[in-house]
Amino acid sequence: MRLIELNNKNVNNALRLFQESLDRNEMLYKPCTKEKFVEIFLHTKAKGQVNINIIDENGRAFAGGSYIIGAERAFITMIVVDERVRRQGLGREILGALEDKLRKEKNIKKLEIVFFNPVALEWLIPGEEGCDHPNAPGVDMSSGAYLFFKNCGYRDFAVQNSYFINLQEYHMPKWVETKRAGLRNQNITFTLYDGDNHCGMGEMIRKFYNPLWERDILGEIQKDDGGRPILITEHMGKVCAFAGPLDVQESGRGYFAGIGVDEDYRGKGIAKVLFNCLCEHLKNIGAGYMTLFTGENNPARNIYERAGFKIVRSWADMCKEIRDSSND
Repeated sequence: MRLIELNNKNVNNALRLFQESLDRNEMLYKPCTKEKFVEIFLHTKAKGQVNINIIDENGRAFAGGSYIIGAERAFITMIVVDERVRRQGLGREILGALEDKLRKEKNIKKLEIVFFNPVALEWLIPGEEGCDHPNAPGVDMSSGAYLFFKNCGYRDFAVQNSYFINLQEYHMPKWVETKRAGLRNQNITFTLYDGDNHCGMGEMIRKFYNPLWERDILGEIQKDDGGRPILITEHMGKVCAFAGPLDVQESGRGYFAGIGVDEDYRGKGIAKVLFNCLCEHLKNIGAGYMTLFTGENNPARNIYERAGFKIVRSWADMCKEIRDSSND
């Protein structure tokens, strides 16, 4: 098998392999137009992002990966092999070639299949027509890819569960109102962020050491027009928790970047109330559904499940250490 770099001349073969795999229900990813496929795999958006894509010159196999310059980890995005030539070692061969290219890059010490991959692929919620999620948080554990990567030396290091709720069926539980009233008696209230009346948002967000939240939350409030609304919990003007931003995506999905509570205010039930307020706000501004994911062992899952969210898929975060080829 002769492997070459993916480019505009042979991208149709990669797109065909991708689409045929979707048609066989082997992957949950959302179908792509050629323009969208080219944008995802051949163009880069994140600062310092490099995509590495290789394809068999006869269009029988395709592999994609990426990394951020200077980082110690690279990411495997996808391995697809034509159904007619499977079990002939092509999958292992093209994965090995991709790994070789990635391990030659400076600083990279391991390969991962996780949600941090800058090549984000939308996927469709099983059984919920038209409902999608913006990024797959690992390898679908019910797919053939899961065993393939295990057999190629990748190991699980976490399990992520994807959750779904139909917001048209959501109603604020009575216990939330009761809890909210109790917090109000402590001068803790729930409202939308207002930079003129609230303080401490930046300090709180930075304490979480979450670059995605810094981008999605602080990035919004720093916009000239104030950005998208952020739902917060405040104590006498000080921001002590956040959820949002409040937005409805084209598919009808209520946007969800995350929820965080300042460590000084934990243990009061704030997160439970704030999350239900978020669901209510998103429903009121027209969202039809919500999706999110969290770790199997993350206590936050209790918040989501109590609000009525159901697990629709489980994903494995997988990793493979890179050996120094000079020692082989």
